[in-house]
Amino acid sequence: MYDDDEVLSNIEVNSIDGLRAKKILIKYLISASILLIILIISLINLSRIQMFGKVIGSFAGIFEGLGIILFYLSLGISFLYFTGMLIYVLIMHLLKNEWRDILILIDKKTDIFSFIFEVFAIILFIMIFIFTPCTVRGDSMNPTFQTGQNVICTNYMAGSPKKDDVIVFDARNENFPVDDVFYIKRVVATPGSIVKYDTENYTLYVDGIKVEIIGNDKFTRINSSIGKTDDTESDYYEYKVPKNKYLVLGDNRDNSQDSRSFGYINKKQIFGRVTMRIFPLDKIKFY
Repeated sequence: MYDDDEVLSNIEVNSIDGLRAKKILIKYLISASILLIILIISLINLSRIQMFGKVIGSFAGIFEGLGIILFYLSLGISFLYFTGMLIYVLIMHLLKNEWRDILILIDKKTDIFSFIFEVFAIILFIMIFIFTPCTVRGDSMNPTFQTGQNVICTNYMAGSPKKDDVIVFDARNENFPVDDVFYIKRVVATPGSIVKYDTENYTLYVDGIKVEIIGNDKFTRINSSIGKTDDTESDYYEYKVPKNKYLVLGDNRDNSQDSRSFGYINKKQIFGRVTMRIFPLDKIKFY
């Protein structure tokens, strides 16, 4: 015969184990759901992951390839682990076999490792798709940004660059076949802006505001990037900036390769907007 206290104790232990197993199951469901969303976004935006490899390389060269490898590795391992455990529980439940004790045992032994891989995947996802650290190279944005300074580049998500935004982008095109270098410049004209060029004094205006003195050859280069030719006989050339096209210039106009060299850039070339300088510490600033 069983003692009443022993029976009650067994019922209590089973109840506690059952509650613990349910909590573990809920944790796995949440983790698998988060990782599935990350996986879908990653597959849809493969081009951004490739761009990230180059951008993060400016911040820490070792991350150029390692960052992407760590992301896929941690995402793959953690997603397969959580979904595998959920599938196991489902099969055991359908077969009406006991799964709670095994689930608790496995979770106890693997919890720390699954947590590390999951955290790595989430952190790297944030770095790739939301906030990316990068380093300024060169003097084209002096005095706003100087070479060696570290900044945070934020993804536009569903938004679009605005005039005066400082952006990070891939400048390469068929007429500007540079190496895999990402540029940091200021947006001076956005889609719908009115660009006017005075052919007498070589002055560029955007929405009626003087921007820069630009030689005819450089303005022709800018226009050719959107298929425009200088067929006007008047003293000025005027048009509206096409959809998804942006005119960018460096703040240090005398020492900058920008739209005067490669023309307008396309929205799909833009990695993100510089929203904060994080180093040096005495120059931390939001933009």
